[in-house]
Amino acid sequence: MLKNPFIKNSVTNQYQTLINQINALENNLKTLTDTDLRNKTFQLKNQYQEKRNLDSLIAEAFAITREASFRTLGLRHFDVQLIGGLVLNSGKISEMRTGEGKTLVATLPAYLNALTNKGVHVVTVNDYLASRDQISMGQIYRFLGLDTGLIQEDMSFLERQQNYRADITYVTNNEVAFDYLRDNMASNLNQVV
Repeated sequence: MLKNPFIKNSVTNQYQTLINQINALENNLKTLTDTDLRNKTFQLKNQYQEKRNLDSLIAEAFAITREASFRTLGLRHFDVQLIGGLVLNSGKISEMRTGEGKTLVATLPAYLNALTNKGVHVVTVNDYLASRDQISMGQIYRFLGLDTGLIQEDMSFLERQQNYRADITYVTNNEVAFDYLRDNMASNLNQVV
């Protein structure tokens, strides 16, 4: 049987239930004080520690990130950006054109996965983007009680260790690759970043 080309079986339909859940939380989050919104991070961390399952936290974490972004940067994630974040969080690649908000999209799965206390690495292609994004998007994470790190080419071993320990670390593809290789050549754990 032939497929009907007029029926959409798209990524949008796949994630529509989560998008609706995220949007439904928006009005309640707007009424919270900054402190109450920040406390949501600690509540979600506790929920994760109890359940060990991020899937049940996706809608609330994305909605909290969206609200924090609006309060700190004046930028609100659109539904299409929420879809991009959901796609990234599911381990897939989300292709977006220049100006569609890739940097903002990355904050959604980064915040969610930082709730595990295992550290999140956001990989960019050059030092400028890593620095720019850590400074600008870091405002969202810091507002929500998380810390950020930045790995740059000229950093010492101790600086690298400290920055990799952050909740969310911005790093270039070259730096993370060479740190990985150096770590695998280390003769003891004290030499691992």
